[in-house]
Amino acid sequence: MRKFPLSLLSVAVLVATDTWANDGEPTVMLGHEVITISKEAGKYVAITPNSLKDDSPLYETAQSVSVLTPQQVEQKQASTVAELLENVAGVSSGVQGRRGWDDFIIRGQVSSNQMYVDGMRVQMSSNNLRAWDIAGADSIEVVKGTTTTGYGMALPSGIVNITSKRPDSETFAKGKVTVGSFNNKEFAYDLNYAPNDSKKGAFRLNGRFSDRDDATDHVFFKDNYIAPSYTFDLGDKTDLTLLGSYQWREYLRQQGLPHNNTINAKGEKTVRNAHEKYASSTFFGLPQNIDKQNTLRLGYDFAHVLNDNIKLKSIFAYTKTDTDGNPTLATGYNKFYENGQITRQVNTQDKNDTMITMDNRLEAYFDTGSFNHELTVGLDLLREKSSYVITRANANEKFDANAPDYTYTGTGKVSKTRDWLTRTQYAGLYAKDNIRYNDWIFGAGVRHDWASTEQADGLTAKTTKASDTAWTGNVSAMYDYQGKFAPYVSVGTSFLQNTDIGADGKTLDPETGQNREIGVKFQGFDKRLQGYVSAYDITRKNVAETVYDDKGEAQNYSALVGEQRTKGIELETALVLNNQWNISGSYTHTPTAKITKSTTTADIGKRISQIPKHSASVSTQYHFSPDRLGWYVGGGIRYQGERTAWRGTSFMDLPAYTVLDVKAGYEAKNWGLGLAVKNLTDKDYLIGTTPNAQLISYGEPRNIRATLTFEY
Repeated sequence: MRKFPLSLLSVAVLVATDTWANDGEPTVMLGHEVITISKEAGKYVAITPNSLKDDSPLYETAQSVSVLTPQQVEQKQASTVAELLENVAGVSSGVQGRRGWDDFIIRGQVSSNQMYVDGMRVQMSSNNLRAWDIAGADSIEVVKGTTTTGYGMALPSGIVNITSKRPDSETFAKGKVTVGSFNNKEFAYDLNYAPNDSKKGAFRLNGRFSDRDDATDHVFFKDNYIAPSYTFDLGDKTDLTLLGSYQWREYLRQQGLPHNNTINAKGEKTVRNAHEKYASSTFFGLPQNIDKQNTLRLGYDFAHVLNDNIKLKSIFAYTKTDTDGNPTLATGYNKFYENGQITRQVNTQDKNDTMITMDNRLEAYFDTGSFNHELTVGLDLLREKSSYVITRANANEKFDANAPDYTYTGTGKVSKTRDWLTRTQYAGLYAKDNIRYNDWIFGAGVRHDWASTEQADGLTAKTTKASDTAWTGNVSAMYDYQGKFAPYVSVGTSFLQNTDIGADGKTLDPETGQNREIGVKFQGFDKRLQGYVSAYDITRKNVAETVYDDKGEAQNYSALVGEQRTKGIELETALVLNNQWNISGSYTHTPTAKITKSTTTADIGKRISQIPKHSASVSTQYHFSPDRLGWYVGGGIRYQGERTAWRGTSFMDLPAYTVLDVKAGYEAKNWGLGLAVKNLTDKDYLIGTTPNAQLISYGEPRNIRATLTFEY
């Protein structure tokens, strides 16, 4: 019989304050059943995710979920969320280049605005994308397929959720100093004070300062981040944690280079590859035109246990992001392949987003005959206010890649081209039940959303309003074979209100979608092995895209381009072989990623931009001593298959590439020294293009990082 103590499984594993078995591993009492969980599995291999709004283990979840645990996050020594997602099955990250925000594609769908922190949505629009500082991330999860039952409006491809670091039960002080290629300088800290040797009454402060240049001339990224959190001591049955963070950033983004490749309506290609004539470090923008972004986030996480079978939970977040952007855009480069010249345009982008979110839910555990239920009923609310103003000036000097000149007198014509104020709000009522009957696990969920949006256009003095409601849901079935293999099947639907305005000045119809999935979860070696194999089929309808003119310039309206469909197979696994050796790997095969319906007839049947048919990765780390002190080595291989970026008449065939990463280091009790090299062979490769497919971005060349850590 599955009672409420199971819902405390994840807490018991992380805190490790329960009883200990003879072999020194943490154990959790579940009625008359004892489950033993390896300490190493709790660090490197995820047992229970944080993103599902219930307490089901990964193995019992009829959905593909990738979890980067705290140890995996630490071992990857990444600088951005996009870097951390490089090895995740079904995900392509950073394809737009190093432009100052996290961009990623999940299961063939651009999902950069499908970002959540602590289960709370960060933004609805794509106007003000961010780069969340990984110094505050305890773990990162990618929930694939439809998530609308628990999260409301979202794409059918999936979401990314970051779990923030919170007060711990031990007092410690950790620090990390990193120096490396491209003048990389970084200092990170993590301080925790637990006066009661418990999370109750504990305070934690973590943060990071980083300053680095780039392989592209003049490009740089400065990041400052601080995140305090405090957990109140309100007794054994009540938990309340206050969370805050503040991030301020300055950067000059990588712009890429024109390639001048075109394709006509008959499919005939003209290949020029103009970017190959010039160094990959070429920067055509203005070094003085930097972007500045500040993000404040405040919230709480509250839970109260009513009895052994019922728990209440409430989460709240307030997020405010202000961005002062000054990018230099390329507006004319059709002859770049002949003369190396680019007509530039200076943009001033004033973006201000305020997001308020709340989720209140009840979790109940009960039996009906031989059926064990884990029922979650909740109500979540969202309100976003987004301001987006663009002022443009035509630069009076052309950029010449043969003789770069970065002066600008600022005498070009200035005009305001966009002045939008968008207000979005929705409420969602949801219920889902995980039902266990002997070795069968059934899932069912239903949700009803009420959504409204209002957009005021300051240029036309017009206000556009739209309201939508939708029912979505999911069903699944899984069979648990002796706790080793669990085949499953699931079907889910999705709904996402469009906030974009069409050419007629009206709000576009909402998106809908469906995800069908079959798969097998597997685990072994005392849960030190976790993984899955899945096959999915996604249909996304009423897809909206920004309209670009012949110069590649974004217009003030969008269009519904029709319907997209992706089919694929994913394999992902993580294994702790012993106290010395861990390994993880993934493989993705996406044979189908195509446009099935479109207002542009010529686009029907085309493969979705920048989606490879094959991608794979393997990473590992080995400690020479069983106590994990002393020397260690590690490394990884990333493979991305060939793909094509395209939009309208512009296209770029992107070759496949394989990148090798290595690292080594020494760990003592209170300090450590490590050396990591990304792209060991200094391979020259193309990572992707801008959304209009007209500017190509190079992957990062060899990057060496040396890190000194300490812990007390």
